[in-house]
Amino acid sequence: MTTHAELDLQHYGHADASAIRELLLDVHDEVYEDSDDPLAGRDAFAKFVDHWSAHGGFACVVAHDQGRPVGYAYGAPLSRATTWWVKVTPPLPWTFTAETGTRTFALSELMVCAAWRGTGAARRIHDALMTSRKEQRATLLVHKAHGKVRDLYEGWGYRTVGEAVPFDGAPDLCAMVLTLEP
Repeated sequence: MTTHAELDLQHYGHADASAIRELLLDVHDEVYEDSDDPLAGRDAFAKFVDHWSAHGGFACVVAHDQGRPVGYAYGAPLSRATTWWVKVTPPLPWTFTAETGTRTFALSELMVCAAWRGTGAARRIHDALMTSRKEQRATLLVHKAHGKVRDLYEGWGYRTVGEAVPFDGAPDLCAMVLTLEP
């Protein structure tokens, strides 16, 4: 590992999804190598990659160190028909949950290989993705049991707005929101 200052941050969009799919899955496999989480398997995760990258507004930043991928973040804007907020408790007011397709960017994944954790790489990847966004805010879901990760996001300005179990088999998650600078 070298210093995080040497990261090469590459931006990708919907048109690049098929070209970077295997890279995203390979980094995921490395990050979750010893996980017993049933949703962490390659096939299960591939469904999430395919779902998010199918969105026309899909955006991704991949960080490389000397040509080796070390982490990434991706997501897409929430559509008018999103169900993102439906299972959040306590229920949020309509004025908060109404989506326009350009109001909220959902950060679906942010992951960094073990050797790069604690170097600032996650923040650099996150910020590279968020600074390109035109939405008013970003949202993400984080495992409720992962207090350190929640604390990290809070340190970046996110605030918890509720909890959710968005689908069968999902863990208890915290829904967090970050106001984006115009």
